Amino acid sequence: MKNQLSARVSALAAASALLCSAFTAAGAPSAGATPAPAVRTLDAQVAFWAGQTVQPCLALDPLTCPRDLSAFTADVWSALADGHSPLYLDLVYGSDFGPARPGANQRTDALALVQQANTRGVPVSAWITMPLADGVFDTEQNAALVRSAVEDFHTWSLAHGLQFSQAVLDLESPLGDQAVTQALTQHDLSAFNALLNAHALDPVAQCSAIRTYADTIAWAHQHGTPISASPVPYALDDLDNASIALQAALGITAFPPTGYDQYYLQAYRAFGLDLGSGYVASYFTDVQRRFGPAGQISIGNTGIPPYDNLTTVADDIRMLTGLGATTIPVFDLEGTAKAFGPAGVTTLVQAGHSPMTGSELTAATRMTTTGTAARALFHTLDTAATTATPLATGKQANPYPGACT
Repeated sequence: MKNQLSARVSALAAASALLCSAFTAAGAPSAGATPAPAVRTLDAQVAFWAGQTVQPCLALDPLTCPRDLSAFTADVWSALADGHSPLYLDLVYGSDFGPARPGANQRTDALALVQQANTRGVPVSAWITMPLADGVFDTEQNAALVRSAVEDFHTWSLAHGLQFSQAVLDLESPLGDQAVTQALTQHDLSAFNALLNAHALDPVAQCSAIRTYADTIAWAHQHGTPISASPVPYALDDLDNASIALQAALGITAFPPTGYDQYYLQAYRAFGLDLGSGYVASYFTDVQRRFGPAGQISIGNTGIPPYDNLTTVADDIRMLTGLGATTIPVFDLEGTAKAFGPAGVTTLVQAGHSPMTGSELTAATRMTTTGTAARALFHTLDTAATTATPLATGKQANPYPGACT
């Protein structure tokens, strides 16, 4: 036991040293850049995540309080409709649709929003999340509940005659990204270290969840529902050492399965610090390399530095459009409308029609020191999780590709 613990501590110490050295390195940003295509002929459709901003209420689950609808003004609706810009509307299972879940407030405002969007010709995707008591996000631990949610969403949408373009699963950790954020912004790996145990790293449990998600995808397709996924970015980094141990440690079930219609990787530049536009571009290149046209990028968070500057957000959209992105969901509509107003929504939609080219694109895709350090951290956490798996469980980490087949 002492030798196993020492090995784990050594791996984490190496991770901490790498992170500290990366963030304290002096000098100019990295010269690496994402190769730009010679010709860009298509525009990108800019979409907006929406519906998570709520009003205060006395519900046991504050995430299911009535929505704050102040962003949905006539001018914002017009900006979305004129730009054919989709909403990715948050629908909480057991609150907005499906049987009531413990502690969840029962809401009808999502139904009204979807009906209004359908009337105005604004495309809508169903962004399916869970109540707080069930982990909020779509994770390894609640895979069976997510399956029920997808089935009940299908029933609910048909019963009300609603038009949805697709369902989207939010593939994150059960408690969000605290462990990774703490490591990234505070150089503190203690929260991540606490995850390196037999319960979290269990390859058998991971495979069970993967198979359940694969069945969910198949069920959706059999019933005519396109289904996509929006994973956290470091789930993609997890694949680079041919195992999926980092996802196991964090409770994420993103890759595999790989049958989703689209992936909207959450390459958020505003992550408590500015990771740079090159960070965003690097993930677009990587998700395209692995998944082709199905691999797309979601950006955020609007209203938070550096995305408190409208031009910065618009330029990242233009950069991704120049690289070949076809759909760019922005997190989120409420933040955009609050920071920049309806005109800002229009500006971001129009940015998808103005791709970067040439030297401007080359400069935008250049990695910064912080972006390089972030990706190095994610790879180091992946190595630590892979190393810890046999020590904690007596089994090797599940491989990629070919896991759980």
